[in-house]
Amino acid sequence: MKSAVETARRLLAAFEHFVEQEGILLRAGHYAQMAQVQRRAAPVIARLTELGREPGVSILGPLVAAVLARRRENLSTLMQRRAALDAARAELAARRQRLQALAPYRRPSAFSRSRRLNAAV
Repeated sequence: MKSAVETARRLLAAFEHFVEQEGILLRAGHYAQMAQVQRRAAPVIARLTELGREPGVSILGPLVAAVLARRRENLSTLMQRRAALDAARAELAARRQRLQALAPYRRPSAFSRSRRLNAAV
């Protein structure tokens, strides 16, 4: 049976790989796949948390902190992109509302008028 430190090192390497995948997917704009990676990483994080209570595992603290800092950076970037997309969505909704308010006042195009005239002949 492996010691708690060996298991924690192996799980930390897996968690680091998940964080790298998140960063790659974030830069590529594949947000749904990033969410899948986060779901796959959740049990690894839970097990690392459990192992953190074991004696001797605290020596991995600085490594865990470095990986968590990179993950926080990924999540911060994701939140910034989400805020930008929300702002763009709000702008589009405002434009749509302005167009709908002006719709009753639009002039019929020349094409639609000529078609009506030809239909009457």
